[in-house]
Amino acid sequence: MERKPLLIIAGLVCLAAVIGLILVFTGGASLTAGTSVYEDGVLTTPIHYNGEQKDVWFLYNIFRQDTLLSSTQVCESESVLGTLIQGDSVTELQVELLPGEYKVFIYVLERDEGTKRITGFIQNIQIT
Repeated sequence: MERKPLLIIAGLVCLAAVIGLILVFTGGASLTAGTSVYEDGVLTTPIHYNGEQKDVWFLYNIFRQDTLLSSTQVCESESVLGTLIQGDSVTELQVELLPGEYKVFIYVLERDEGTKRITGFIQNIQIT
């Protein structure tokens, strides 16, 4: 009979811990990227941010998809300075891309000591 209250208390503690973790990892600022568009030698990516202003680097790695299982890196660790501001903005990378299918990796890094990675995005784009 004494085990039942102990199990209930343990269950409530676990539930509180899970709720706490969810609040920690979902709270604060959020950063999302729209679909990247390539036009006239510029890869433009719309960004939406709802946190405090922050100086960042947008780090790009771009791979051309040669076949289903084969790709060639065409842009390695190109970085663009930027400032995240609340609301909508864009980041632009000047790069020459031939027609084809590409996988674009965009990492957002703090311009601060330690260069902490904030988030990353992976997109597939088709250039005709």
